[in-house]
Amino acid sequence: MSSQPQVCPGCAGQRGTEKVEHTVDRDAQGHQIHREHRYWSPCSRCGGSGVVH
Repeated sequence: MSSQPQVCPGCAGQRGTEKVEHTVDRDAQGHQIHREHRYWSPCSRCGGSGVVH
């Protein structure tokens, strides 16, 4: 077994992924407003390092 770091297969070395969260709010008139919140989340497999050992 090699102990050399290898590119993380979970994020392909990108160190994380962009997540999208969808929510629905209502405006003052009661109409639905669809909102999209994008955020960066570190890879859970490599902890955001981009490599695994």
